[in-house]
Amino acid sequence: MGDITLMAKNDFKPFATGKGANVTSQPDWEALPALLSGFTAGKASSAQVNKALRQASFIAAALAQYTASKSGKDVLDDGDLSGFIAKMSAAFGKDFQTLDATLTALAGLATGADKLPYFTGNDTAGQTDLTSVGRDIIGKASIADILTYLGLGETAKQAAGAMQKDQNGGDIPEKPLFVQNIGALPANGTAVAANRLASRGALPALTGTTRGSDSGLIMGEVYNNGYPTQYGNILRLTGTGDGEILIGWSGVNGAPAPAYIRSHRDTADAEWSEWAMFYTSLNPPPDSYPVGAAIAWPSDTTPAGYALMQGQAFDKNVYPLLAIAYPSGTIPDMRGWTIKGKPASGRAVLSQEMDGNKSHSHGARALDTDLGTKGTSSFDYGNKTSDTTGGHNHSAGGIYGGDSIGGKSRVQHDGNNQLTSWNGDHTHITWIGPHDHTVYIGPHGHAVTVDADGNAETTVKNIAFNYIVRLA
Repeated sequence: MGDITLMAKNDFKPFATGKGANVTSQPDWEALPALLSGFTAGKASSAQVNKALRQASFIAAALAQYTASKSGKDVLDDGDLSGFIAKMSAAFGKDFQTLDATLTALAGLATGADKLPYFTGNDTAGQTDLTSVGRDIIGKASIADILTYLGLGETAKQAAGAMQKDQNGGDIPEKPLFVQNIGALPANGTAVAANRLASRGALPALTGTTRGSDSGLIMGEVYNNGYPTQYGNILRLTGTGDGEILIGWSGVNGAPAPAYIRSHRDTADAEWSEWAMFYTSLNPPPDSYPVGAAIAWPSDTTPAGYALMQGQAFDKNVYPLLAIAYPSGTIPDMRGWTIKGKPASGRAVLSQEMDGNKSHSHGARALDTDLGTKGTSSFDYGNKTSDTTGGHNHSAGGIYGGDSIGGKSRVQHDGNNQLTSWNGDHTHITWIGPHDHTVYIGPHGHAVTVDADGNAETTVKNIAFNYIVRLA
């Protein structure tokens, strides 16, 4: 079943249009005095009123139906005058051309035989004579007929296959054969026979399924036009499949630049592969040693493309990848330093920590020992004399018995006691003899001093390496 197209709705209907409708006849209507003055007095017959309503509603219904049919929009009895005018304007636009300055200029031209109108300026027109030749050309059915009429048929055929100078040889259908024919490359020759490969200038990058339009090998330049590097040379090989080699230009002071390769298979719906970077000794894979990583190097001779890590500044514009690792533009000084994994908290990356021991204590004591009683060494002092002074008398009790008794002097009396005879100064002998002395020592402690020992700095067993970093 086919689609049904709905007609736009029209609410305005003609009044009293049925066969035999009660309306005044046209002659009577035209002779009716009220036709000019309107109904002023008396009564109007229903036929007269119906006639007036039919004439008004008929025109309204016809205009409404035209508007609905041409504009495709419903015409409703909703009192929306501006909306109806807009729909009516749209309807008129289907059948009528809006009068503008151009149409006015053409309408102002006088008509005449053998005249051809033409524009002389902006919204101004003129006429020129239309000759028989002009009429003949206008009457031709095709360009070929016109060229034949002008006698240029054969010339046109030759011109159709002619080369255009502004194509610079780009319109040559068989370019390899052309190169051979002009002697630039011998038949069955190779690129060795050519002395150079001319550049095509800046080449836009091919994306998606777009392939090279020129068969063979061409070279161009890269200038910020969609390739992985900002500047470089591009070699494009176009055959059954396609391939491209991109060689970036080196940076300031000969800084290494990357090279890339990609390919496109032989089907039209295939897309280009991703660019793959060539890695060299000057441009090792980033996964081996990312730019910025400290690398232990067993020599004082730095390899090309690297620098010793000695706290020196570097140009962030020349080495943008290194600037990502060290945004300050300064390489850390790793001389005499080791690398420590960043703790979970309390340290920032690249922050330094001076050498030191973890806080700790030492215990030291001397054991108590009871030495008991010890004897000294033996020594024989022999006899020793006392002091030679000290003369004196000894008193003794008794009765005076005369001057002598048996030829011995009698004891003198000092008035109180009897005294022995005076002996004067004399010495006494004392025997000491061999003997020992003992000294008691007993339990006691000793103070202990721990002497300092170790190197000038805290370290572990190590081998000295240089730290180097890759420049890129």
